Amino acid sequence: MPASSRRRLLLAAALGAALAPAARAEGEQQRLVDRARIVVEEFLADPNFQRMRVYVQNAYAVIVVPDLLKGGFFVGAEYGQGVLLARDIRSGAWSDPVFLDLYGGSIGLQFGGKASDVVITVMNQSALDKILSSNFKIGTDASVAAGPVGAGVGAATTVQFGEDLYVFSRGKGLYGGLSVEGTAILVKDDWNKAYYGQPVTAAAILKERTVTNTGSTALREALARF
Repeated sequence: MPASSRRRLLLAAALGAALAPAARAEGEQQRLVDRARIVVEEFLADPNFQRMRVYVQNAYAVIVVPDLLKGGFFVGAEYGQGVLLARDIRSGAWSDPVFLDLYGGSIGLQFGGKASDVVITVMNQSALDKILSSNFKIGTDASVAAGPVGAGVGAATTVQFGEDLYVFSRGKGLYGGLSVEGTAILVKDDWNKAYYGQPVTAAAILKERTVTNTGSTALREALARF
């Protein structure tokens, strides 16, 4: 093989090695976004969560956490990863996702089960701003209640939203029964950087909307169906 060809191959290999970590990182985030989209679609299709629609329709933001608690119970480890999307109050359009860690506190399934898909609706701007600040804890920095569950009950349009957050959980053979008091929520800045290809703040993603990733289109469209 000519020396020039060998040099080109070595250069291509070096570039591939340099880009591989970034490609793997973005793939990890995209898998979480895709799982979140599946969770949203499953809530939409489940008649037990018909009343959830009015909560999402009036939310300032939602947090979607696939398979919360999959790793175990009360072990002091990280309990879940999720995405946060904000809704434009005027247009109703959903933002691209911000990536989150959820851990600690008294997270636990009160009635058994191994894992639960969770959607948390954020019902006011103050609660959303607090989530984006450091050291946010559910139940300490914002009030929380379980969202209504039940088949065959119409989605009322005159609901009074008395709490900052409402939690809807859908476990394997389990409806409700999820406690999130004391759960800490932290923004994953490294994941946001990997997904959008540049350092970016959560506010820039949710409010200013200065970046976008077409990989989140299906998730945003699923939320728009509520």
